[in-house]
Amino acid sequence: MEKSEILTLLGLMRRSGHLAVGADDAAESCARGRARLLLLPDDAAGNTVRWMESAGQQKEVPILRPGFDKQALGEALGVGTCSAAAVCDTGFAIALSRKLEMEELTARLEEKLEREKRRKAKKLAGKGRAGSTKRGK
Repeated sequence: MEKSEILTLLGLMRRSGHLAVGADDAAESCARGRARLLLLPDDAAGNTVRWMESAGQQKEVPILRPGFDKQALGEALGVGTCSAAAVCDTGFAIALSRKLEMEELTARLEEKLEREKRRKAKKLAGKGRAGSTKRGK
């Protein structure tokens, strides 16, 4: 897969608000349980790599090294350089894993997406209960 296609997809994620840019935001997204994938450029500093590995392990977030440097990642996202990023949408994470041709990761993310859909449907079904005590006018 071409790096330019991956970087274009990451830029789309950023514009849609589903990408946490920078090590601080990526770690916070992991801690809050929003991150689906962590991205680390090839030239990320050792401390950053250890920090992101620790954050990812706590919430079982996969870490990807897509094969570009901080400068290229930063340019695609509209910042100078970027040492880490977190994908915060399962659909975008699936699209990225497909572009990187990672079948096992794609399958895990698709299972997660199905669980999210079931959970959302159950939540929406619970709001329309007939025995609700809250009455509208």
